[in-house]
Amino acid sequence: MSVLRNLLLALFVLFSVKGYGQLRLGEWREHLPYQKANRLVKAGDRLYCLTESGFFSYSLIDNEIVAYSKTNGLSESKVSSVAWSENEQTLLVAYANGNLDLISEGRITNLPDIKNFALVSDKKINSIVIRDGLAYLGTNFGIVVIHIDREEVADTYFIGNGGEQLVVNELTLSENEIWAATDRGIFSANWNAINLADFNSWTLQNGIPDFQKECKHLTFLDGNLIVSRDFLETQSELYQYNNGVWSTFGSGFSKIHSLNSLNDQLWVVQSEETQIFNSNGIQADAIGSSSLLHMRDAYKFDGRTFVADWEQSLTEITGGNLSFIKPDGPLSGNISNVYSNGSDTWAVAGGFDDSYEALDRKAELYQFRDQEWSNYTEKNTDAFIGSSDLIAVSGNQRDQSRVYTASWGDGIFVFKDQQYLEKWNSGNSPLGTKGISGLDSDTDGNLWILDANSSSPVKVLSLEREWTSLNYSTLANRVNMRKILCLSNGDKWVLNNLGQSLFAFNENGTLANEDDDVIASFLVRDENNATISSQVYDAVEDEDGNVWLGTDNGVAVYANPGNLFRSGDFIAYQPIITIDGSTQYLLGSETVVSIAVDGANQKWLGTENSGVFLVSENADEQLAHFTNENSPLPSNYIRKISVNPSSGEVFFLTDKGMVSYKGGVTEGQESYNDLYVYPNPVRETYHGDIVVSGLMSESTVKITDISGNLVMEGKSAGGQYIWDGKNFNGSRVHTGVYLIFCSNSDGSKSKVIKLLFIH
Repeated sequence: MSVLRNLLLALFVLFSVKGYGQLRLGEWREHLPYQKANRLVKAGDRLYCLTESGFFSYSLIDNEIVAYSKTNGLSESKVSSVAWSENEQTLLVAYANGNLDLISEGRITNLPDIKNFALVSDKKINSIVIRDGLAYLGTNFGIVVIHIDREEVADTYFIGNGGEQLVVNELTLSENEIWAATDRGIFSANWNAINLADFNSWTLQNGIPDFQKECKHLTFLDGNLIVSRDFLETQSELYQYNNGVWSTFGSGFSKIHSLNSLNDQLWVVQSEETQIFNSNGIQADAIGSSSLLHMRDAYKFDGRTFVADWEQSLTEITGGNLSFIKPDGPLSGNISNVYSNGSDTWAVAGGFDDSYEALDRKAELYQFRDQEWSNYTEKNTDAFIGSSDLIAVSGNQRDQSRVYTASWGDGIFVFKDQQYLEKWNSGNSPLGTKGISGLDSDTDGNLWILDANSSSPVKVLSLEREWTSLNYSTLANRVNMRKILCLSNGDKWVLNNLGQSLFAFNENGTLANEDDDVIASFLVRDENNATISSQVYDAVEDEDGNVWLGTDNGVAVYANPGNLFRSGDFIAYQPIITIDGSTQYLLGSETVVSIAVDGANQKWLGTENSGVFLVSENADEQLAHFTNENSPLPSNYIRKISVNPSSGEVFFLTDKGMVSYKGGVTEGQESYNDLYVYPNPVRETYHGDIVVSGLMSESTVKITDISGNLVMEGKSAGGQYIWDGKNFNGSRVHTGVYLIFCSNSDGSKSKVIKLLFIH
């Protein structure tokens, strides 16, 4: 491997070694499904695998897997093509929005010229070929030429008749010509043409039957051009071009996903079989397996055969054995919900459309624990066989070992201690057949359920496995219920999907008699009886018992939610915040669709268009604002936020994937039994924050040198205290042993730990 290649890999060493290891404060990571692989590119001794959600490399020498993403420097999330320039030792990474990264010598150079090109709207880069230091990019509007060493756009070709924009699916090069597979047929041009930017230099190949039909793939085999076109939804055809004459090549192909010329052979990749032909058009071999039914690309190197499969990711075939290769992550990108309890974060895949019809996505549950993902699917959980569309997930306040996940149409699945326990549906419980809109646990461990399209819309499952149905006519037979929230005072609130009034009830501690229940429907109104908003998207209860609502007019807060069924005023207010000298309602011009509370009672607010905001406990100070432009967030639409109470890691589910951020707050502990500090020792090369974790809430932390001289003190945020390694004067402390004294708010509990600091 060359020196430059080593430098390139060094850029990603931290991520590859860390994998899904412990994050440092302020670091990000993506949680992508690398399952759906569709393209392979060899670069030196590494094989790059492009998937639906991202791409990764696999070392052919030591089997190292490296994932590439915005969290380690890429400019975008949606990678559409990758190519390697051997002479320039440069990796080109192209994106669906036209953006382009050049990675070389341990640095990333972004070329946003195509992305910023105002004359076209669809700028996706579909393919890249390289020759003589130039990269030719096939895009959804034409061809763009990049000078790799100069890191600049060299030219743009609109090759259609009259300079018409054409979708260029793939490019290939011969000794004297450049060929383009487009949505209007096959175009070619001579390298020696005076001006390839002139559309007159390009020729539409009209000798092939139905010559204006879209061409998907093309490659050269022994000097002959081979092209593939779809002629039915599930079938393709091959043609070859030799000495100016077009003729068919083979027959009876199912849908072709890629063509490759490898070792003087043509590899024709179809979902269930890859056929291998010699230059005479005779099939010499084939690759197939009952475990590989969605092949998209294939590659052979030094006798080793690899396949990119849409369901099995990168797969190496050795004899009859298959080795599956991919980075860690949830299996699907169709995540519908995310939830955290204890040290675990759970996610589910599924959903329904605007008409509340199921999307028919396989039932899958994903667990993130100890920095790794575990996937529960029909392959390892028999209860998921034939089930689909998991949309809700919840824990149990009395038994943290229990997790419930609900589907849109097939009931509730119960897991305990990471093992499947039981399933409840219309066959063995009062649940209906339409679907579950929401789940939440109360402090007694009862699971409260919104049962869509049911005459008894609220169901309750006790820890003793007993069922109760509640017949609230306001919710009866509705499918548009969004969420149920169990408050600490015993009230339950229900959010609706269509902007109607909120509904609340309290069963007064008894489920046996509905006659003593209290119920209410209400709009979100302020002290002047003015409606703040009728569109409520999320609701959470904070540590002080306040209810925070995400609406289409920002945030509304009920500081007195218990007054709904008791004495006193029941009104909401909009927090007021000053940002850059401007005083305003908190996100008053934004649609807030998700809210989460961390261990310090700070609020994470996810918006529909402007990313995510972190505000202080009372929302009088903005602490952070992350967007797609200033962070690895793949989108500014934040559908769901979940804070892992043990690690402080904040998970953001967007419409384009899920990422997480290591926040500085964890949940406060009941004792100091799990107190620790990291890193320890602090070495001279480390200049990040030092974290004291496992603290009780609002702990007082005092740091002294070994002689007892105080160098820093402060209060914990939740269960963590962050120290920058400096004293009161702002200077980095000297080498030595330091004592960290921790005590709770009333001084009744305390503990001391040691830290070695090397300056």
